[in-house]
Amino acid sequence: MPTTFPIGCKENICHGSMMVKHDEPLGGMERTMEEVWSEAEEYLAEYYKENKLPVCDLLARLKQVETDLRNQGYYTHTYDELSFGVKTAWRNARRCIMRSQWSTMQTIDCRDLTTGEEMIEACLRHIEIANNGGRVKPTTTIFPQKFPGKESARIWNAQLMRYAGYKMPDGSIVGDPMNIELTNRAIELGWKPKYGRFDILPIIVVPGGGQGEPVMQEIPKENIHEVKITHPTLPWFEELGLRWNSHPAVSNLTLSIGGIDYACCAFSGWFLCNEVATRDLADEQRYNVLPAIGRGLGLPLSNRSLWKDRAVLELNQAVLHSYDLAKVTMVDHHSASDSFVRYYEKEIKTRGHCPGDWVWIVPPTGGSTTKVYHQEMYNYLIKPAVLLPIEEGWTTYFRRIGRTLPSIDNSTNQEDMEDPNLITIAYGTETGSSLNFATRLQGHLRSRSLDVAESLVELNDLDLTKLSGTLVVVTSSFGDGEAPNDASLFSEHVDDLGSSPRPLERAGENPVRFAVFGLGNSIWTKTYQQFPRWVDQTLERLGGSRILPIGEGDETAGTTEAAFEEFIRALSIAIEVGTETHTSKANSSLDEDSSLSRPLGSSMGSMQEKFVDTSLVGRRALFEDDVKGSEHRAVYHLELSRKDGQPWTYDEGDYLSILPVTANVEALEVYYKLHLEYDTVVDGKNVLYHYGP
Repeated sequence: MPTTFPIGCKENICHGSMMVKHDEPLGGMERTMEEVWSEAEEYLAEYYKENKLPVCDLLARLKQVETDLRNQGYYTHTYDELSFGVKTAWRNARRCIMRSQWSTMQTIDCRDLTTGEEMIEACLRHIEIANNGGRVKPTTTIFPQKFPGKESARIWNAQLMRYAGYKMPDGSIVGDPMNIELTNRAIELGWKPKYGRFDILPIIVVPGGGQGEPVMQEIPKENIHEVKITHPTLPWFEELGLRWNSHPAVSNLTLSIGGIDYACCAFSGWFLCNEVATRDLADEQRYNVLPAIGRGLGLPLSNRSLWKDRAVLELNQAVLHSYDLAKVTMVDHHSASDSFVRYYEKEIKTRGHCPGDWVWIVPPTGGSTTKVYHQEMYNYLIKPAVLLPIEEGWTTYFRRIGRTLPSIDNSTNQEDMEDPNLITIAYGTETGSSLNFATRLQGHLRSRSLDVAESLVELNDLDLTKLSGTLVVVTSSFGDGEAPNDASLFSEHVDDLGSSPRPLERAGENPVRFAVFGLGNSIWTKTYQQFPRWVDQTLERLGGSRILPIGEGDETAGTTEAAFEEFIRALSIAIEVGTETHTSKANSSLDEDSSLSRPLGSSMGSMQEKFVDTSLVGRRALFEDDVKGSEHRAVYHLELSRKDGQPWTYDEGDYLSILPVTANVEALEVYYKLHLEYDTVVDGKNVLYHYGP
């Protein structure tokens, strides 16, 4: 068994699910002479054994390496040693499911290049060789090694071809959120942003030795190989405007071979379909295209509908179809799984071991339907290895020139909450759904250039005595209508107010304005929306000014998305215009002993002359639950036509008032109640009607 290195786990603590282990080896670190010699000796012994070379040659080579280390502090690999080390590093890559092809890796030796221009030219050549006309060929390009006490050459791009990410002034993100920092570095170096969703970033490199400056170059069109994403049976998929590059050319990792770190290299293979579909395009923190696909499929976007599972399946099918259509190599996750299981068994028989990180190996789509899900494996690190870098390339460069990057502090200062124009968004969640909706609300309000707090606030942490401006709460109920975990202390905070029972009233100032959106499931009829409604009523009792009736999303009825979209639209208008309401949906029904009388036409007022005769052209329920006898709130799509043939005139956000034609039986009953003759014409403005028993 080769020497193993730490991967973060302790005696009683497993770090297996951590992306980066706190004490695992990182690429580009300084090594002692003893460490380099130990790794060189072990690696060269493996190289000579695997290639069946004479032992006497191994001893001579080790003696030469020892001499070089003593005389100059480093040694260099022959091309054959380098090529074998690159292949073996892939063979040992415990997080890679496609290692069965490790022996096919070709190595391009660029260790003699010293300028940034030469490095970029080599990167472009790498793209073409690896792309191979669509038949992707596993390829690695190696640049100069890291020498003791000196900076290594670096490529700043995580992959040679990356899509830009722009964080806009309103807080929204255009493009790939993963590449925002790299995009900023490119702009600082003079790159002109285009602000599109799929803008290809230039390649940025820094030569080694500690004296080089960044060199940047756009990728020429002839070196750009992209695949347009379409679907075999869904024509509208093309309208999503999705695309991705032909293959991943990873360029920010380190190959550690025999005590030598190659911190500047690029290596290419082919994509697993899940990498593009499930991660790059579907992840919420990346392009987040699943909601658009779900709506295209006509699915209610509720957890119970399993819309994400159906949408991501169609996305994977579209990506596979598109790469096949473009004749670009790509493997599906089931084939990759089968291949790895066979490879693992072979390695155990022939080599005696095979490192594998199960968390990374199992594809993000497929789960237990893939064979590898059921494959047990040991996770350990051996060298040659693929290592994460000790830090980003630009961090090393900025430290050298004495520049520090500004820290990003996303915390919301409590003092900021006293800004009279600030919109604070608080949430209470048990499963994360409320947080997701609160995050979407934050992005929507920022897109309208409203002053929104940088961070969301848990209801548990909300200080009601320091609020001003507007408070928006997104929360659910849990259990028997109780507060969710992140809001479990909110009622205690309310009780602790003591002598300040109305802190939101803010004497001498405008009261805190508020709105509440509740997430619920009407299958629990007795406790449906219980906690959100309590929050809504409590904020009013504490002196707040309600700007919108409570919004309610019902997971069972599948109306959550529609209700939320309506809520944020109405909320935006209410905040901007200043509309307020003293009506709470949770308490909007009149008390049983109340009795109100008012003119029948008074609610219409001057609007009465604006009503026009219309015909119902089409009507369909948007959700299956919207059927006769359903207890859920109904949502319909209506198509109306004016009988006078004139076009409709309206502005976005307008409300439509509908006066349906009264059935004859109902009209007769009204006439009977009012003691009128059947042919009497009634002026609604002068008729009183009565609420109550």
